[in-house]
Amino acid sequence: MSAERTKDGKEVGREFDQTQLKLAQFKYQPHKDYLGHIFRWGFATKFVDRSKKVLDVGCGQEMPFARSLGGSNPNSVPSLYVGCDLNKIKEPVKRKNFHVYDECNFIEGWRGIRKEHGKFDVIVNFEVFEHMAMEHGRKMLKGFNKCLADDGKLIFRMPVYSDRFKMAKNHINELRKHEIEEELHRAGFKIIQQFGTFGNWNDLKAVASKKEIDLYKTLGQFYGNELLGCFMSPKYPEAARNITHICVKQDNEAETEMELKPSNIK
Repeated sequence: MSAERTKDGKEVGREFDQTQLKLAQFKYQPHKDYLGHIFRWGFATKFVDRSKKVLDVGCGQEMPFARSLGGSNPNSVPSLYVGCDLNKIKEPVKRKNFHVYDECNFIEGWRGIRKEHGKFDVIVNFEVFEHMAMEHGRKMLKGFNKCLADDGKLIFRMPVYSDRFKMAKNHINELRKHEIEEELHRAGFKIIQQFGTFGNWNDLKAVASKKEIDLYKTLGQFYGNELLGCFMSPKYPEAARNITHICVKQDNEAETEMELKPSNIK
């Protein structure tokens, strides 16, 4: 990653960053970053049912997505769940047909995972790409394509690089929105939907309608900016600081066109 994108103007010298987002960090003072993560796990469960095989790459030491499966919706327990993370997982989720590969580098281990479990209907990958050097991120996306069933979906999320805020210090490879889209296309994916996950109000109000701005102000009398930063972001991914991309393989002709407005794809 070039020095111009880092906060201190220095080249990034590491290939992987193993930062973990943990609940204890935000238990008493919620931050929009973590709130956005909580909402994304609930969103991803919509793609899971008892017939699905799910691969969760970068599942995290606390395995939050795995723990959310079957919570308020018992039908969201998949037929197979496979979690993979570069870190050691001290207390993995132990359920029938749940398998965990910790201290596992997916770009080196995906062939073994596919050989053991076959292809997957849903692949979930949240906030991992930006913690890898570009060459590794590209290999990871190619591995997703090889592990995804022909009619499967990839739910891929990462932050969007901002010239104003620069790259987070624990990130190695933040990309602009159109660069993320180009990398997904290069790896053989087609984006069919996009949702912003959280953003800054100054960015969102520039694209919001007057009614939405009035509603935001009304809700702001009770909710803080940390929650409101997540409020309208799903509708306006072009103004969000983090985007969830729903992808299918490019050769899947059965999928419908992207449901959001054409300006979402540059």
